[in-house]
Amino acid sequence: MSSDILASGSSISIRKLALSDLQAISRFEYSVSVTESHSDPRRLAEIHNESGMWQDESGAVAIVENSTQRMVGTLQYYRSAPCIHGLEIGYVVHHPDDRRKGYAAEALRLLSDLLFSARPNFFRQQLIIEVWNTPSWKVAERSGFIREGVLRSCGFGDGDPADCFVYSRTLKDFSQQIASANGPE
Repeated sequence: MSSDILASGSSISIRKLALSDLQAISRFEYSVSVTESHSDPRRLAEIHNESGMWQDESGAVAIVENSTQRMVGTLQYYRSAPCIHGLEIGYVVHHPDDRRKGYAAEALRLLSDLLFSARPNFFRQQLIIEVWNTPSWKVAERSGFIREGVLRSCGFGDGDPADCFVYSRTLKDFSQQIASANGPE
């Protein structure tokens, strides 16, 4: 397993982003950050050189198909708010042909588990998903996230923003899932 691989599942792995990934990523404006559009490969390279896009409170990873080692998408995480002890996660499978194969759900679960293991001072992870985006909220639910409610006029884009569901997974959820998987002592 490559040293850049952070976690592996049955169909995909997540790994640190490589400089060679940046050209492909630049076609998806917000695939590695929601705070800054990253459509300029030179700007992406600057950020990559500064941080490797892997820090305590923000970062991004590649979703890689195990059988081909082809990057099929990205995940990102960032501090959700200064007063919340948690991270927000976003994900995108880049090409429509790679969607509906379970890649996003598997990758989200791998990153969520990794972040809880590596950053125990963050007690919560959340997803903000526009209510019309049924495939995305199904990914959240398959990955162990629980719908908490609706944030009105919270969505992305111009004009009146769409309402969004907020999903979360907590450190307690993660710990209970690990204990259940290990069975009784």
